[in-house]
Amino acid sequence: MQSLSRLMVALVASVFAVPQAAPAQDFAAAGVPAPLGRTGDYDAIFATLHAAGITAFFPTFQFVEVPEPETLGREVDFMPPCHPDDPAFAAMRRHGIRLIAAASLLYDPDAPFPARAADPLAALIACTGRDGLLGILSYDEPGYSGISPDRTAALFAHVRDIAPDLPVLMVHGPLVIEPGRHDTAEAQRAYLDAVVAHSRHADIVGFSTYPVPPEVARMGAPGAGLAVVDHVTAARGYMQWLSRALPDTDRMAVLQVFNYADQVTPGLLARIAPAALRARLAPPNEAQLEQMARESIAGGAGLIIWYGANFAKTADDPGWLAMLAVSRRLSGAP
Repeated sequence: MQSLSRLMVALVASVFAVPQAAPAQDFAAAGVPAPLGRTGDYDAIFATLHAAGITAFFPTFQFVEVPEPETLGREVDFMPPCHPDDPAFAAMRRHGIRLIAAASLLYDPDAPFPARAADPLAALIACTGRDGLLGILSYDEPGYSGISPDRTAALFAHVRDIAPDLPVLMVHGPLVIEPGRHDTAEAQRAYLDAVVAHSRHADIVGFSTYPVPPEVARMGAPGAGLAVVDHVTAARGYMQWLSRALPDTDRMAVLQVFNYADQVTPGLLARIAPAALRARLAPPNEAQLEQMARESIAGGAGLIIWYGANFAKTADDPGWLAMLAVSRRLSGAP
């Protein structure tokens, strides 16, 4: 679910060169606009999500990706040590929002798993209650980050031991049509084989789908060869591939809400990107978001995770507002 910092690095270079399945239908927000995150007003934040028919939250407060990741640091409000009456957990319960926990924040991928008495997931469940957790996100985009299938298997087994009915979610990075990435049929095949190997250790699997605009995202899709695809082809292609490659695994989709421009500090963006390119950078509009969501749902996604509102610089960011409107409409929220 990360924001594809490698894509932004590639953009810079190119410029300088010239168990229990998630109920259908769940919508989750991964992040809120930075101005809202800074307030720490979780009652207002979760009331807004609830009104839009959003039922889950993944706590990420990163507001810059390039040149270095920066976060507000509020992820700690959703981690142990904690108490059930902490403001974040109390507000989630009031508004019917469940947490998606991050394994990467609970378990160091290079360290042994702790004993049950000291286990951070067990401590977190004591704060949220089991019903307050939708699931735990396995190590993010393992095929990109170098996590081995042995480690994702070990995490899966450990979560089963701590909470046998807690779904393990896994998000994979997409195909990227750039030199050295997935610009050959062989590279695509090898990467998708690795996705299958990791996905055996998860209950619900999906791809990060961040295709707007195509000339920056450079996203490919299974079945599209070496073409850079648009948002509809991307959403459809990943769902169709999941249904073929992992027919017995539940599916989800992680969809772009952010503007790639917002991931870069403004001064750096002005130096590295020509004005014509900067003018093209925008978040997906409401129609594009709805098309991606509908394609994903039609392809069997029981969970849609909207990613990247945390990069928004204002509380009325168009991507954020479009996300709320589409969620409200597709969820049937009043």
